[in-house]
Amino acid sequence: MKKIIIVAMLGVILLSGCGANDQSLSPPQIEESTPKESITTLDTSTPNTLLSETSDKKIAIYGVQDRAQKDIFSSLDVVINGATKRFTWNNVTNPSFYPQLSVIDLDADGEDEMVIVLTKATGTGVHDSEVHVLKSDFTEITVSDPKKYVLSHIKVDLKADKEIRQYTVSVDGRKHSFEFSENDSNDWFEQPTVQNILRFEIKDSHLIAELPIQISTGHYLGESIVRYALINGRFEPSEIEMTKDYSG
Repeated sequence: MKKIIIVAMLGVILLSGCGANDQSLSPPQIEESTPKESITTLDTSTPNTLLSETSDKKIAIYGVQDRAQKDIFSSLDVVINGATKRFTWNNVTNPSFYPQLSVIDLDADGEDEMVIVLTKATGTGVHDSEVHVLKSDFTEITVSDPKKYVLSHIKVDLKADKEIRQYTVSVDGRKHSFEFSENDSNDWFEQPTVQNILRFEIKDSHLIAELPIQISTGHYLGESIVRYALINGRFEPSEIEMTKDYSG
């Protein structure tokens, strides 16, 4: 009887040892929720920012900003009736100068165009604007730069002595006179310029460019106003007038 008990105990011990050995040889179990690999995606852009949209939300402009350029949107996404196209256009990130969006039949073909006015740079004595005119299929109608047109249609004469500077501006035969004290500025330009400030807008259903005639950082000879017309499939300057009221 004792022999039977001893044999039984030995059997239990042997079985326990085998179980322990088998368990040590089994591969460790991996929880399914543990990720097998960690993937890092380097993204240098920030989420797109809604800059402008129509009241029916069918047309919108989103800014795409690179994290390395905090003061400018490096490209813009334009949405027209659910379709989106990205353009390599720039606009400053200051909300006061977000793109101006107008929907108007600018070329009188019975279909509306999207007129997008951008601000690329702004500051003291500087405002760099740009305009794009898009059809509903994203086809762009070219808009010519108005600066050469203005310079070819205005004439500025200066009479100066030690105390007074007298300017006469002639625009298509119309003359405007301006007078400044020599002490009003210490950085008078050698030649008047329209290179530093340019603004576009829609006025009376027409595209307009406004270019102040600048003679120093803070002094102007009024403002030249250019009206555009569609000529040979492009928007070209067609008329110019001038207002004396501009203070910057």
